[in-house]
Amino acid sequence: MKHLKTQLFMTLITLIREKEWTQAVAAKKLHVSAPRMSNLFKGYLEKFSIDTLLEMLVRIGYKVDVDFNPENKAHPLVINVKKATL
Repeated sequence: MKHLKTQLFMTLITLIREKEWTQAVAAKKLHVSAPRMSNLFKGYLEKFSIDTLLEMLVRIGYKVDVDFNPENKAHPLVINVKKATL
């Protein structure tokens, strides 16, 4: 599960940086407090559940598809983040 949380975190941070949002703007868009956003940017993953990270991605218009293939030893878990269609 730690691997999934790390991938969700990295995806979320990448999307925020691509949008060139400040932490304050990101906090507003994600409906979280500024200290919470600061924790995210500092990588304090223990403060975030997988559900919370997924909710944040959904709030900014993305959906997450997760595929698990235990036979693929190199990459058993594949996460695809896509812009949600309305």
